[in-house]
Amino acid sequence: MKLLFIILLPLLTIALLPLKKFSRLAFYISVCLLGITNIVLLSTLKMHFSQIIFNQYFVLLIDKYAWFFAMVVNVCWILTTIYSYSFVRYDFRKKAKKFHFFLAFILSTVLGAAFSGNLITLFMFYVLSIPLIYPLVILRDNPEAHKAGKIYLIYNLLPTLFILLPAVLITSHLTHYANFGDNAITNLSSKPVIASILLAMFIIGMSKNCVFPFNRWLPNTMQTPTPIAALIHSVAAVKVGSISLIKIAVYIYHLDFLHKLNANFFMTGWLTYLCGFTALYSAYKALKTSDLKVRFSESTVSQLSYIITAILTGTPTSILGAKLHIITHSIAKCCLFFIAGFYNCAYSTVNTSQVARISPYKKWITVSVLISGLSIAGFPFLAGYLSKDLILIEELHSGNYAAAIFLVSGSILNLFYILPLAKASFFNPKPEEIENRAIPLSMKIAIILATLIIIAISIYTYTVVRVIESF
Repeated sequence: MKLLFIILLPLLTIALLPLKKFSRLAFYISVCLLGITNIVLLSTLKMHFSQIIFNQYFVLLIDKYAWFFAMVVNVCWILTTIYSYSFVRYDFRKKAKKFHFFLAFILSTVLGAAFSGNLITLFMFYVLSIPLIYPLVILRDNPEAHKAGKIYLIYNLLPTLFILLPAVLITSHLTHYANFGDNAITNLSSKPVIASILLAMFIIGMSKNCVFPFNRWLPNTMQTPTPIAALIHSVAAVKVGSISLIKIAVYIYHLDFLHKLNANFFMTGWLTYLCGFTALYSAYKALKTSDLKVRFSESTVSQLSYIITAILTGTPTSILGAKLHIITHSIAKCCLFFIAGFYNCAYSTVNTSQVARISPYKKWITVSVLISGLSIAGFPFLAGYLSKDLILIEELHSGNYAAAIFLVSGSILNLFYILPLAKASFFNPKPEEIENRAIPLSMKIAIILATLIIIAISIYTYTVVRVIESF
C-alpha cells in the first residue's frame, strides 16, 4: 500500500549506506531523492479522508493533518541531508553512518505518528521515537553528551509512561477504542471534568511539547551536532507532539467541546496560563543566554506553547493557524540552526558576541537570520505573520485575552534576540578585522533553499492555506 511505503521509505537509507564507501556524493544525492520521492508520493495520495484498519489497536489514517505534516517532515529531511554533506567533514564524519541509520528510523516513526488512526497507534509510534532519538543525542560520546542524553530520557520517558500512557488507556476505554474521525465526543462530553483532566495529561504528558515542568530537556540537548539539533527542533521530536495534539483535539474532543472546556478556567483554561508562563520564561532565558544554539532552542519552547494555546482555543481557524505555524517554524528553525552550525564549524563558536563580530563579513547570512527569525516572531509580510495573526484573532474573538497577551509579548521578546545581529552586521561603523572564511557549498545551498522556502511561503501564503485545507 502506498501509505505504508511512504512511512517506511526513509528506512531505505539504511540499504544505501554501503554506497557511502564508494561515493559520498552519490549517497547523499540518493537520500535526497528518497525525500523527493516521498513528496511526490504524498502529492498523489487521494485528497480525501480514508482509514486503513489492521485491527482495533493499529489503524492508519490519511487526512489533511497528517498530509501537510508529512510534507514538512520530508522537506526538512532533504534540507538536512544537503547540509550534512559538508557538515560531517567538520564534526562527526566517523559517526555519519550512525546518524543516518537512526535518523531513518526516527523519520519513519514520526511519519507513523502523523498518519496514526487512533490513540493506541499514535502512542506506539510516539513512544518508539523516544529511544531512537537518544543515540543521536549522545552521538559525540563525551560527558556532556551523555548528561544531555540522560536528561532527555528522564524528561521524555517518565512523563510518557506515568502521565501520557494512563491518559491514552483511559480515553481509549471511554471512547471504546474509537478511531480518529469517529464520533467519540459523546462519551467525553458527558464527563467534562474527566475530559479536562485527561486533556491536561495529554498536554503535559507529551513532554515533546516542552510545557512546564518538562520544558528544560530541549535546551539541554543543544550540544548535539547541528543537523541533529535542527531536525529535533523542526520535526523529529518536538513537532510530533504538536501534530498529536491537533489530532486529539479534532478527533477525540472535537473543536466545539474543546472550545467550551477552554472557556472555563477551572476546566482547561488554566492550561493557557501554564503555556503562557512556559513561553515567556523561555523567551527570557533566550535573551539571557550567549549561546546561539541554546537561544534558538529556548525560542522553540516558546513557539510550541503558542501552538498549544492555538489548539486549545478550539476553532477551525485557530487550528489552521497552528498548522501554518508548524510549517513556517519548522523550515525557519532549520535555517537558523544551519547558520549556527556554520559559525560553529568555520569559527568554532556559537557565542552571540563573537558571532556579532563576524556578521559584518557575512551579511547575506544575517539576511537569512532576519528572514527566518522575524518570520518566527510573526513580523508583517513574512511567512509566520499570517499564522500568528490567525491565532491572535481567534484568541481575541474567543475572549482568551491572556493567550493573546502571551503571544504578543513573546513575539516582541523574539525581536530583541534577532535584531542585535542585524545591528552588528549592517550598522557597525568599524567592524573588527576577522578572517572571512568561506561557507562550504552544501551548507550554503541548504541555508539558501530554506530561506527561499520561507520567502515563497511569505508570498504564496494563501496558496499554501488552500493546499493544506484541500482534503
